Amino acid sequence: MSGMRHPSGTKAVSPHALGAVAVLIGLAWTLRTTLAGGPPLHWLVTPLALYVLGPYWAAVAVLGGAGFASATGTVNMSEMPMAVLLDGWLPIAVAWGWLRLIERRLPPHLFVYLFVAVFAGTLVATLAGGAAERLLFAAGARRETGADWWIALLILADGEAVTTGMVVTGLAIYRPQWLQTFDAERYLGPSGPGR
Repeated sequence: MSGMRHPSGTKAVSPHALGAVAVLIGLAWTLRTTLAGGPPLHWLVTPLALYVLGPYWAAVAVLGGAGFASATGTVNMSEMPMAVLLDGWLPIAVAWGWLRLIERRLPPHLFVYLFVAVFAGTLVATLAGGAAERLLFAAGARRETGADWWIALLILADGEAVTTGMVVTGLAIYRPQWLQTFDAERYLGPSGPGR
């Protein structure tokens, strides 16, 4: 199978990669914990989906992941639109905006991509999604969260950023063609004997 191509002309995405990322998102969303006075905490995996699939297909993978989490009973059907928005599309939009900002403002260097765009972008996106979810939860619950929930969010966001950074680093080294947001010529220079 040749892969699916977004109308904008980006690299083709394998349907297998799309399915695997959707299942990974669904699995991550089923592994959750709840602290008293706050919404459940779980890994998002959506920033990783952005780097592997690009923004369009990452948004589609979120729908598949939410369907998976709903089928397992972790996410109720009534909660699914908010989960897709806050745990899926908002972090993708934040990470995509961060990546575009970094590409415009900083030099095209591999470490800028890996550390500033991917690691810091995942951290910011995870914190944004968690903070938005917490603020909406507080508005509906009419109660304040203790500091424990915010500390847990920071720890979770850092773990997700480190893991996403490690996975993207490995893919950038060994399989750069699997990353939609990584341009080997931009970050590594031209390949070939004249290099």
